Amino acid sequence: MLGGPYRKTLAASTNANQMLQLDLKTSLGRAPVVAAMAGLALAGCNQPKPVSDPQLAALVQRIGQAEIARLPEEADMIGLSAEAFGRPYGALVDDRSMAVYERSMATRLDELRDLESIDRANLTRDARRTLDSALATFRSAAALDARGYGYVSLGWASPYVINQSDGAYTDLVKFLTRQSRVQSRADADNWLARLGMMAIAMRDERRRMEVDMEAGAAPPRPIIERTLAHVRELAPANPKEHILVTHFTEALAQIPDLSEGDIAKLTDSAARLVGGDISKEYKALIADLEKALPNAAAEPGVWRLKGGEQYYAQALKLYTTTDLTPQQLHEAGEKMVADLQQKIDAALLELGQENGSVGARLHALSVDPNNVFPDTPDGRTALLAMVADEVKWGETATGKLVTVGPKAKVEIREAPTVSQTTAPDAYYRAAPVNGSAPPTYNLNLASTLNFPKWQLPTLTFHESMPGHHLQAGLAHDRPNQTTLNYLITYPAFSEGWATYAEDLADEQGAYADDKLGKIGYYQSMLFRAARLVVDTGIHSERWTRDQAIAYLVDNTGMSRADMEKEVDRYTIWPGQACAYMAGRETIRRLRGDAQKELGQAFDLRAFHDAVLDPGPRPLSVLEADIQDWIASKRAPVAVTKPK
Repeated sequence: MLGGPYRKTLAASTNANQMLQLDLKTSLGRAPVVAAMAGLALAGCNQPKPVSDPQLAALVQRIGQAEIARLPEEADMIGLSAEAFGRPYGALVDDRSMAVYERSMATRLDELRDLESIDRANLTRDARRTLDSALATFRSAAALDARGYGYVSLGWASPYVINQSDGAYTDLVKFLTRQSRVQSRADADNWLARLGMMAIAMRDERRRMEVDMEAGAAPPRPIIERTLAHVRELAPANPKEHILVTHFTEALAQIPDLSEGDIAKLTDSAARLVGGDISKEYKALIADLEKALPNAAAEPGVWRLKGGEQYYAQALKLYTTTDLTPQQLHEAGEKMVADLQQKIDAALLELGQENGSVGARLHALSVDPNNVFPDTPDGRTALLAMVADEVKWGETATGKLVTVGPKAKVEIREAPTVSQTTAPDAYYRAAPVNGSAPPTYNLNLASTLNFPKWQLPTLTFHESMPGHHLQAGLAHDRPNQTTLNYLITYPAFSEGWATYAEDLADEQGAYADDKLGKIGYYQSMLFRAARLVVDTGIHSERWTRDQAIAYLVDNTGMSRADMEKEVDRYTIWPGQACAYMAGRETIRRLRGDAQKELGQAFDLRAFHDAVLDPGPRPLSVLEADIQDWIASKRAPVAVTKPK
């Protein structure tokens, strides 16, 4: 998994948020307001006007600056300079108030209008790619904003402002302990300033959640229960022992010119903030969630919300960047599941595994003591050593797949304890542009038993090389990128490439002498295919949560506890799980087209360069790029002159 949703920012007051909240309650939430805004903006687009590449570049730069101005936390994670951000931001957090969120939606409609006013006829191929990519993202964001609930960013969305993975109650804890640096006295003061804004951020976001709930957009019961558990886990009991305070204290101890007295004063200030308004906000959020729980719906699907079917169609378009319907994706997933189960069955029979369904036999392999590392310090060390070997293998194999690889090497790290209950088993984090941290492949080692040995190679190839690190590392190395490039995410491209990279590892011989590893590769693909079935099953076919969990357990052989987490993940991010196979299948199809058209002239490394070099983009734009690339590689047709 790569990355995550982006948040909204700047500094509008809580009073403004309260005033706007009262207005919106009278209109049953934001949907009518936003829909009217969207209609007016789109209907009022100017006629297309000729524009040059420099003019488009200036527009994109202006849009990027307007977007990043609301996102100081994102600026920190990207590693932007204060000059690139427009002002110092080390003491700022995102403003999560409704006033700012409403203003950002209106601004994006203006930005979409400006983009749609451009006549692409005079643009170069690179400029058309930039324009088409931005248009696809802003149109999807506007369509989802018009639904009137949840949050929407440039490439990510959820119908629920606060859930088990999203919200200031958890995002700011992770941000302040993992991202916001404390390396000097000035940094410490900035960090405390950010901590001082946490209660306001939580309050503003909670009020947005309340408005959504009152308008009928409440999360289903299992999501509220899981969110409650996470909020209670993070709520301060003893402020001085809270992770925010202990992290700050440890960071202060590493500053050489800071006296013990200063450390004590700064630590006491942090503890007072955590034990004061921050603690009150955790209690208020718990009370809100407990109040909502008795009447919460059991059904996980977004279809039960107002305009939910339209929401899901638009979310699929956002995440897959295609026009594929829920039914098309559902049927494609069912076919893939059936095909992959046949392959796995044959591979299991070859190993003498004959009894039970494919899912049952896969589960038996995953809990076999011979196939897992002991859940001990030595077991962790052995697991990480195996991962390191697989990363090296992937780095070597990548030389046969692209002309030039990423400059930086990926580092293997254990995921922080604070994120273990909600983070996936493994994820990749790209390096910030300022070089302040390396790219990392993170493993959630709450238990080594979650990582059977035969599943580790494919997982590693997906997250490191030739998967996420190859794609994101090359994107990081591209010169002269705009701020907007860093703010837009294309899950179908990034996750699609990483899933396709699992195929590449197999093609390069990763499992030539590893029959169990080959089954792990097949199981990974089976899981991605089953995601198509379950995501569309929940949100379009109206499956129950138990039905979705049972389908995953029965077909993939993965544990029920893990599949419960997966289904709850698909519940809060409708459509996101479809991005993996949508991207992988598109890249495979384009490669097949190129091989057919070019024959012996086809060069695999050149094809991958054409896919990766321009950076992440919608699949529709990728398709146009590859068709142009194929045309450029065809031998010129000889023209016979008439005699």
